[in-house]
Amino acid sequence: MLIYWLLFAYPAILALTYPAQTDPNRQGSAGQKLALFGFVLFYALLAALREEVGGDWINYIIIYEDIQLDTLSYALSSTDPLYGLCNWVSAQLGMGIYLVNGICGLALVWGVVSATRKLREPWLAITMAVPYLLIVVGLGYVRQGAAIGMLLLAISAFERGKLMRTVLLLFLAVGFHSTAVMVFPLFAWAIARRQIILAALFVVLIVGVYLVFVVPRIAQFDAGYIQAEYDSLGASTRVLMSAIPSVLLLLRWRKFGEQLRASSVWVSMGIASIIAFAALAVSPSSTAVDRAALFFSPVQMVVFGEFQALTNLSSRAPLLYRSALIALAAFVQVVWLVFATNAPFWVPYQSLFSAGPEY
Repeated sequence: MLIYWLLFAYPAILALTYPAQTDPNRQGSAGQKLALFGFVLFYALLAALREEVGGDWINYIIIYEDIQLDTLSYALSSTDPLYGLCNWVSAQLGMGIYLVNGICGLALVWGVVSATRKLREPWLAITMAVPYLLIVVGLGYVRQGAAIGMLLLAISAFERGKLMRTVLLLFLAVGFHSTAVMVFPLFAWAIARRQIILAALFVVLIVGVYLVFVVPRIAQFDAGYIQAEYDSLGASTRVLMSAIPSVLLLLRWRKFGEQLRASSVWVSMGIASIIAFAALAVSPSSTAVDRAALFFSPVQMVVFGEFQALTNLSSRAPLLYRSALIALAAFVQVVWLVFATNAPFWVPYQSLFSAGPEY
């Protein structure tokens, strides 16, 4: 479990010491860039070298073994195409599931870092991402994690005014997990405000992606989650974790992201999080809602990164509210790693180089 706390301490310490950003367009010091690169590298290696860690570990091993001796065409069609491609390439290189996990982990953490760099307190946002988004999702639900990473990179591209790159990254997200298409409408209004023709094309592409990638998998999704009426332990807690900060975001949306071009995307994500929580009351499968809500969970980190502006707290004593938020994030991590029913899937952390001892 120690390595998880080292991962948490890295951004938490920097959150306490690094001053809040007042200019969202500044590039940051060389030391800041190096620290961000170090965090990305740390997490990518943590994800790549893990062994039998994560709730879906066996399922991903089955997918890899199914693909490794077959053709590229089969790899692209048997599962989500980009994830299938990663498995097939890794198999050809003899890198096993480890290269696949490393690529997906890198996609997620790169997205987290890119999306938080424009926030007033990026390290505080990254700290909140560690317990759930990076540890639980990234090391447990690999395809969704990679897709979320692509979505966050899309938000980062939108912040820089790169609309075509934004659309491309959204489609890459679907390549890792087809259900990522449900996030596309969150971008539609934001894109329409800047380029109506591109927005119209985007809507057409959404329909195309839905027909090509999602429709063929609806039967599988329906049989796996809906008809079986699967229920996820702790689903309501996980969805509520996003719904609560979303309420704050919506109550103070006029004060949110005054320096952010993608503020409308984040607000839409907050609305979607609240809708997901309400859906738990009527859905026959909490697992279906739980997995869908994963794509809205980044709202947690953006509220942390903009907490001072959202609450109008005095900026004269940043150490106080930063410490309180870090303590809250630490509490979340303790709950997931110590008290959660499925914690044994993540704890102890085992690596490729270990025979079972904790690292």
